[in-house]
Amino acid sequence: MVEHFPTTLYNITDFGARTCDRPQTAEIQAALDRCFLDGGGRVVIPAGIFLTGGLRLRSNTVLYLETGAILKGSRNPEDYTGYIHDEIEPINEPDDGTVGRSVYPFSRWNNAIIRVIDAKNVAIIGEKGSYIDGNDCYDVQGEENYRGPHAINIQRSENILLEGYTIVDSANWAHAIFITNHITARNLTVYGGHDGFDVRTCDDVLIEDCQFYTGDDCIAGFDNCDVVIRRCILNSSCSALRFGGNHVLVENCRAFAPGLYGFRGSLSTEEKAASAQTHEGCRHNMHHVFLYYCDERAVIRKTPGDILIRDCTFENPDSLFHLPWGHQWCCNRSLSSIRFENCKVSGVSLPIIIDGCAEEPTTLELFDLSISPRPGFENAAVIDATHYQTLSLHNVDLGGYASPAVLVRTKGETDFCQTGDIKLVKQYE
Repeated sequence: MVEHFPTTLYNITDFGARTCDRPQTAEIQAALDRCFLDGGGRVVIPAGIFLTGGLRLRSNTVLYLETGAILKGSRNPEDYTGYIHDEIEPINEPDDGTVGRSVYPFSRWNNAIIRVIDAKNVAIIGEKGSYIDGNDCYDVQGEENYRGPHAINIQRSENILLEGYTIVDSANWAHAIFITNHITARNLTVYGGHDGFDVRTCDDVLIEDCQFYTGDDCIAGFDNCDVVIRRCILNSSCSALRFGGNHVLVENCRAFAPGLYGFRGSLSTEEKAASAQTHEGCRHNMHHVFLYYCDERAVIRKTPGDILIRDCTFENPDSLFHLPWGHQWCCNRSLSSIRFENCKVSGVSLPIIIDGCAEEPTTLELFDLSISPRPGFENAAVIDATHYQTLSLHNVDLGGYASPAVLVRTKGETDFCQTGDIKLVKQYE
């Protein structure tokens, strides 16, 4: 995609941007605007620390961060609302109060260091050693009364390339991407902050060779179609994958706990106001490798399912898979099918919990897995299932369990093949 961009270069220093303690938002935005008005090109952030508020990136534009470039977010949450007064591509969508904050593209919740709205052919590329720093910006009006802007927010766009840069200390999500098609994200690194990469109502998504060390979910979202996640490192103090969609492949990934960064919600109000990073008193355990996610903020376009997770390694999660139907984050459409294949799971406490939907029961398949318990959980059920269609276990090694068991609370089909002395415990009349 990038080779088709116009080759004209726009260095932000030519527009007056400099390294100082004053936000350079206007100067950087001037370079971005000129690039767009000239038909497109590459806007260069050279080495140095450039303080900024919210920027708007437009069609046919590459934002390019050279080695040593640091785009550092302002700690004033009011510095992220300039797009509201945009004269080049004005916003003509008043908030009538009928939609939620994350659904409405121009809500305060969607503020970000870099915003892409109704654009095509956009790239954010960083050389090794380039950073986007969220500065843990504190916003008392933000989510949970402390979260500030995202690092990158993309809405209603097409043909997006994200490559090479590192995001640190994002005040909310590192990437918040909605209603956007044809997304490629590769060789990204995220440290700290909240969620690493969120997509909702997006099609044709590729996330590869990325590293996420997050205090919240690593990769999240729902109502997504045709998603590939491969060769990624997922280190979370929440869930490695909190996800829903149709035709999703996760392969050759490693998820492990404890999290390098804890969940910032555990900080005191004073610590949040001071934009503090996490400490040992914060939560660092990984709740789930895969938590099914599907709330009411989108109309589900295709039946969620056809999810394959293969050739992965998962270390020290609380659970491998959880479907919590009826929870506020899992109440739209249930999951039809998920399959784990050739994965190694170690140090797990409660491996698989299915609190399914009676009207849309779930099919779970485990093929060629090894699952070993966390010390003290040798007698836990391997699967605890309600409202499932089929449970299939083929060649599943349960070494370390005292008496491997599958607990079922409603009727459904079970198929256990080459899985040793696993016991089926029925708890229904």
